[in-house]
Amino acid sequence: MSLDDQGRDGAELGEALTPERPALADPCADATGPGTYKGYTCGASFKFITAENISCQEARRKCTLKAEANPGTSFYCTWNDRLVYRKEITSGACNPLVCQTTSGTGTYRGYICGSHNFITTNNIPCQYALDNCALNAANNPSRSIFCTWNGIEIFREERLPGICNGLP
Repeated sequence: MSLDDQGRDGAELGEALTPERPALADPCADATGPGTYKGYTCGASFKFITAENISCQEARRKCTLKAEANPGTSFYCTWNDRLVYRKEITSGACNPLVCQTTSGTGTYRGYICGSHNFITTNNIPCQYALDNCALNAANNPSRSIFCTWNGIEIFREERLPGICNGLP
């Protein structure tokens, strides 16, 4: 187990996962007006579209349709730099794209899937959270790891497919 940014063993920081935990909110729930939609295929980090003056809901719909038309490809899409869609065929394929569209600091939460929350850290940059989560995954090669930053999934590496489903 890796240590968190304050030198504590993450396993000691855990809190039980419960069904009462709220799911992530609709990424377009509070989005208004036109914005910029960017869509990427993951793995090769290929940007397949940039569209201006589009609503968040339309960006999500377009990305979902593109992903459904290409079932063997991982996708990551943003609207005004917020994640609106993510689908991974290969676990972790989209992880490197997440922090490229963020700025500022936020709350990082890491989960050992099927077990517990191993870290919660406030006021850190997204890239730091992603790097720390990847380090924890590398140091725990037999465990599934899932991490969020400000409620956005930044990392997912499932050793047992589906074990991280239902996490915030």
